[in-house]
Amino acid sequence: MCLTFALTLTASYPVIAAMAPAITKITVAGVPLTLIVLGFAFYPVFLAVGWFYNRHARQLEVRFTSLVDPVSRRPDA
Repeated sequence: MCLTFALTLTASYPVIAAMAPAITKITVAGVPLTLIVLGFAFYPVFLAVGWFYNRHARQLEVRFTSLVDPVSRRPDA
């Protein structure tokens, strides 16, 4: 769900820029606005998606480990 939203948002940006060519001509301090949006708007979204999936992968790994090797069977417990 989260990844789908991020990919939809990223894929829609070039379409929006193509539909409104005035956006592609705007510059801020000599840098095109499209590069600023890609760097400062999309990069944090992808970082958040990566953090979200990493967090859930760790939780699933802990759950899987507890199913495969319960605490009662561990020799150090």
